[in-house]
Amino acid sequence: MKLFKEQLKKLKTSGYLRKRDIIDSEHSSQVKIRNKFVTSFASNDYLGMSKNSRVISALLKSASDNGVGSGSSPLITGYSKSHHYLEKEIAEYLSAESCIVVNSGYMANLCALNIFDKEINVLQDRESHNSIIESSKINKVKMTRYKHLDDIELEQYLDPQNTNIIFSEAVFSMSGDIANLRLHKQLKNKYKSLLFIDDAHGFCVAKCTSANDDIENSCSSNGISLSQVDAYIGTFGKAVGTLGAFICGSKDIIEMIVQKGRPYIYSTALPQCIIDATRKSLNILASNKARINKLHRNIEYFNQVSSSKNINTNLSSTPIKTITLGDPVSTIALRDEFLKYGILVQAIRYPTVPRNQDKIRITLTSNHTKKDIDKLLNTLENIHCEKFK
Repeated sequence: MKLFKEQLKKLKTSGYLRKRDIIDSEHSSQVKIRNKFVTSFASNDYLGMSKNSRVISALLKSASDNGVGSGSSPLITGYSKSHHYLEKEIAEYLSAESCIVVNSGYMANLCALNIFDKEINVLQDRESHNSIIESSKINKVKMTRYKHLDDIELEQYLDPQNTNIIFSEAVFSMSGDIANLRLHKQLKNKYKSLLFIDDAHGFCVAKCTSANDDIENSCSSNGISLSQVDAYIGTFGKAVGTLGAFICGSKDIIEMIVQKGRPYIYSTALPQCIIDATRKSLNILASNKARINKLHRNIEYFNQVSSSKNINTNLSSTPIKTITLGDPVSTIALRDEFLKYGILVQAIRYPTVPRNQDKIRITLTSNHTKKDIDKLLNTLENIHCEKFK
């Protein structure tokens, strides 16, 4: 169609045209792209669990026993004992009152705001994930967005006369920035608001000092119990290495999602084999901390070497590292140049990030070696660093 041809031409000219590369993955940190094996710093498989032999065995056995599809929605015949057990186990891992498993993190955020009968005020960071933005648009809420990480502006928008929801990512997926969850909890209490936390990139990843944490998460790392959070959202498609997501909260909130969460009600349930693989992965991560400890050693090493080389990237405790160029064409060109040196990084452009915030996104995993990180940082220093000073 002529209309679409013109739109696609405009996207290509402006540097915003999206393309899909075929990826063959033999190892979470080594992939084949464009007929070349490269070191990948582009995956959210932070702990390498998607390739874990015990997780794969659990999936294969369950698929053999139960098939590869669930056949219907959870409210018909798609809710198995495994789904029930997984929800119970997550609630126990996180000391939460109740839990519901859904098909994706995007769906979880849609469901979380799908349960209100009257309009409420949802306050969200301007750099929130698209799923939070879209959930606010399509549900019965008034969306108010505050400047990125500007908690002073956030407080100005809180209306003590109405129901407010502070809905924030714990770790911002495209920047690695960390929200001030302790302050958010204080604001929740001060203004009698609800607090919803999307912890997609903190669940099983956030660094916790307590040895009693069965599963690491951003709430525990900030000394916040999940009983102080009205809705806590985590995903399985990142550190857990499988597929799907969940919401933890009070029994009443979870029951309302069962009753009114349209994306949950009208979607085919996750296959039981995926659920059983997820249960196995969480069991491993709860009992063996070697992977998360290795991940945080890699994060600390990256931060240390970056600082010593004066490389301009964020030095947070998250595995997400970014270099902002502010121009989509330069960002794509830099991503392609990295490929020439055997390194895959992500080129993130508007509208995934705000205009003029186009950036290279690097993700560290527990499977990376110091040699891998040195190669990445040496490439930045020797070839590209002058562009970022």
